[in-house]
Amino acid sequence: MSGSDWGHNMMSGYGFSGTLLWLLILVDLALVGVWLLKQIQKK
Repeated sequence: MSGSDWGHNMMSGYGFSGTLLWLLILVDLALVGVWLLKQIQKK
């Protein structure tokens, strides 16, 4: 196992994890946005 292989595997793994993380963040933002709209409409 050479250094370049390790670096490539790390990048592909990070790319997948990064995409998953961004999806979770976007979902959280959407949920917070909906919650805020409901709070505003209540007042």
